[in-house]
Amino acid sequence: WYLEFIETVTPEDVLPGADVFIKNAKAEGYKIALGSASKNAIPILNKLSLTPLFDALIDGNVVTVSKPNPEVFLKGAEALHLAPENCIVFEDAIAGIEAAHIGNMKVVGIGEANVLDKADAVYENLDGISMSNILEKISHS
Repeated sequence: WYLEFIETVTPEDVLPGADVFIKNAKAEGYKIALGSASKNAIPILNKLSLTPLFDALIDGNVVTVSKPNPEVFLKGAEALHLAPENCIVFEDAIAGIEAAHIGNMKVVGIGEANVLDKADAVYENLDGISMSNILEKISHS
Protein backbone atom coordinates (compact mmCIF):
# COMPACT_ATOMS: atom_id res chain seq x y z
CA TRP A 1 0.00 0.00 0.00
CA TYR A 2 2.79 2.38 0.87
CA LEU A 3 4.49 1.85 -2.49
CA GLU A 4 1.15 2.32 -4.23
CA PHE A 5 0.67 5.55 -2.27
CA ILE A 6 4.09 6.83 -3.38
CA GLU A 7 2.93 6.49 -6.98
CA THR A 8 0.17 9.03 -6.27
CA VAL A 9 2.52 11.70 -4.86
CA THR A 10 2.73 14.95 -6.86
CA PRO A 11 4.53 18.29 -6.38
CA GLU A 12 1.33 19.60 -4.75
CA ASP A 13 2.07 17.28 -1.80
CA VAL A 14 5.20 19.18 -0.70
CA LEU A 15 4.93 20.28 2.94
CA PRO A 16 3.86 23.93 3.32
CA GLY A 17 6.72 26.26 2.45
CA ALA A 18 9.33 23.52 2.08
CA ASP A 19 9.92 23.94 -1.65
CA VAL A 20 10.22 27.73 -1.42
CA PHE A 21 12.50 27.44 1.62
CA ILE A 22 14.82 24.97 -0.12
CA LYS A 23 14.91 27.03 -3.34
CA ASN A 24 15.71 30.22 -1.40
CA ALA A 25 18.40 28.54 0.72
CA LYS A 26 19.97 27.08 -2.43
CA ALA A 27 19.89 30.52 -4.12
CA GLU A 28 21.65 31.97 -1.05
CA GLY A 29 24.47 29.47 -1.56
CA TYR A 30 23.64 26.87 1.08
CA LYS A 31 24.48 23.25 0.29
CA ILE A 32 21.54 20.92 0.80
CA ALA A 33 21.51 17.19 1.48
CA LEU A 34 18.73 14.75 2.17
CA GLY A 35 19.35 12.40 5.07
CA SER A 36 16.66 9.75 5.40
CA ALA A 37 16.53 6.17 6.64
CA SER A 38 13.84 5.44 4.07
CA LYS A 39 14.77 3.41 1.01
CA ASN A 40 11.98 5.26 -0.81
CA ALA A 41 13.23 8.81 -0.16
CA ILE A 42 14.69 9.38 -3.62
CA PRO A 43 11.61 8.14 -5.52
CA ILE A 44 9.49 10.43 -3.32
CA LEU A 45 11.77 13.41 -4.05
CA ASN A 46 11.47 12.61 -7.74
CA LYS A 47 7.67 12.56 -7.51
CA LEU A 48 7.77 15.90 -5.67
CA SER A 49 10.08 17.36 -8.36
CA LEU A 50 12.60 18.38 -5.67
CA THR A 51 15.57 16.13 -6.53
CA PRO A 52 17.52 18.79 -8.51
CA LEU A 53 17.61 21.05 -5.44
CA PHE A 54 19.75 18.61 -3.44
CA ASP A 55 23.54 18.46 -3.59
CA ALA A 56 23.64 15.03 -1.91
CA LEU A 57 21.14 12.25 -1.27
CA ILE A 58 21.78 9.89 1.65
CA ASP A 59 19.05 7.32 2.15
CA GLY A 60 18.35 3.90 3.60
CA ASN A 61 20.20 2.30 0.70
CA VAL A 62 23.44 3.97 1.89
CA VAL A 63 23.26 3.86 5.70
CA THR A 64 23.60 0.74 7.83
CA VAL A 65 22.22 1.94 11.18
CA SER A 66 19.13 3.97 11.98
CA LYS A 67 18.60 7.08 14.06
CA PRO A 68 19.40 8.00 16.81
CA ASN A 69 22.75 6.90 15.39
CA PRO A 70 24.02 9.96 13.47
CA GLU A 71 25.40 7.97 10.50
CA VAL A 72 22.88 9.35 7.99
CA PHE A 73 23.68 12.95 8.94
CA LEU A 74 27.43 12.42 9.14
CA LYS A 75 27.41 10.88 5.67
CA GLY A 76 25.43 13.89 4.46
CA ALA A 77 27.97 16.32 5.92
CA GLU A 78 30.79 14.31 4.37
CA ALA A 79 29.07 14.32 0.96
CA LEU A 80 28.76 18.12 1.20
CA HIS A 81 32.40 18.45 2.35
CA LEU A 82 31.27 20.19 5.53
CA ALA A 83 32.23 19.69 9.15
CA PRO A 84 29.25 18.43 11.18
CA GLU A 85 29.32 21.50 13.42
CA ASN A 86 28.68 23.62 10.29
CA CYS A 87 25.48 21.74 9.45
CA ILE A 88 21.86 22.27 10.39
CA VAL A 89 19.53 19.28 10.36
CA PHE A 90 15.79 19.68 9.79
CA GLU A 91 13.90 16.92 11.60
CA ASP A 92 10.36 15.91 12.45
CA ALA A 93 11.17 13.09 14.88
CA ILE A 94 12.77 12.82 18.30
CA ALA A 95 15.24 10.10 17.18
CA GLY A 96 16.44 12.41 14.39
CA ILE A 97 16.93 15.30 16.79
CA GLU A 98 18.97 13.03 19.06
CA ALA A 99 21.01 11.81 16.06
CA ALA A 100 21.78 15.37 14.94
CA HIS A 101 22.93 16.37 18.41
CA ILE A 102 25.04 13.22 18.79
CA GLY A 103 26.60 14.15 15.43
CA ASN A 104 27.46 17.63 16.78
CA MET A 105 24.96 19.42 14.54
CA LYS A 106 22.34 22.04 15.24
CA VAL A 107 18.80 20.87 14.61
CA VAL A 108 15.56 22.55 13.63
CA GLY A 109 12.42 20.66 14.55
CA ILE A 110 9.54 20.78 12.09
CA GLY A 111 6.26 19.99 13.79
CA GLU A 112 4.88 20.36 17.29
CA ALA A 113 7.10 22.30 19.71
CA ASN A 114 5.96 20.30 22.75
CA VAL A 115 7.08 17.06 21.06
CA LEU A 116 10.30 18.35 19.47
CA ASP A 117 11.42 20.41 22.46
CA LYS A 118 15.01 19.09 22.33
CA ALA A 119 15.61 20.82 18.98
CA ASP A 120 17.56 24.08 18.89
CA ALA A 121 14.57 25.74 17.21
CA VAL A 122 11.10 24.49 16.27
CA TYR A 123 8.73 25.62 13.54
CA GLU A 124 5.33 24.20 12.70
CA ASN A 125 6.35 24.20 9.03
CA LEU A 126 8.70 26.14 6.76
CA ASP A 127 6.08 28.48 5.34
CA GLY A 128 7.48 32.03 5.41
CA ILE A 129 10.71 30.95 7.17
CA SER A 130 14.16 31.96 5.92
CA MET A 131 17.67 30.81 6.75
CA SER A 132 18.31 34.17 8.43
CA ASN A 133 15.30 33.53 10.75
CA ILE A 134 16.71 30.12 11.62
CA LEU A 135 20.30 31.26 12.11
CA GLU A 136 19.17 34.01 14.45
CA LYS A 137 17.00 31.64 16.48
CA ILE A 138 19.57 28.83 16.82
CA SER A 139 22.39 31.24 17.69
CA HIS A 140 20.51 31.88 20.94
CA SER A 141 20.14 28.20 21.81
